[in-house]
Amino acid sequence: MFLKFPFEYAEIEGLGRLFYPIAKLDLKTIYGYREFDFLVDTGADVTTLPVHILPVLGIEKDKCKVSYTFGVGGIKIKTYEFLLPIKFGRLELSITASAVDAGANSMPLLLGRKDIFENRFNLTLDSKQKMVIIKKN
Repeated sequence: MFLKFPFEYAEIEGLGRLFYPIAKLDLKTIYGYREFDFLVDTGADVTTLPVHILPVLGIEKDKCKVSYTFGVGGIKIKTYEFLLPIKFGRLELSITASAVDAGANSMPLLLGRKDIFENRFNLTLDSKQKMVIIKKN
């Protein structure tokens, strides 16, 4: 099984045009499975979502395990841990995820390594084809 997603680009002041590895994956919501854009983040231990999306997923923040993680610069961040039903193509699985309160700031959905890139899937950033490729092992 292969999933392929074209690179997405943004103009970044001082750096120019950069690609962002975006994967479009389905999450189980209160409305059924819906497609969401995830930034593939090999630096993220677990898949991370903004806390405001939890009600759409049918997940109650108060029932999540509270934990802490460290962000860029060693900033300690409170997280809410849960299992996230997700689809990779036709394959349905539940992965470890966490939610963070980003406040008024926007944050992308981050696709982390845990339960995905450890032993289930390979990740290729193909600069020749300009594609993000996720392949089942």
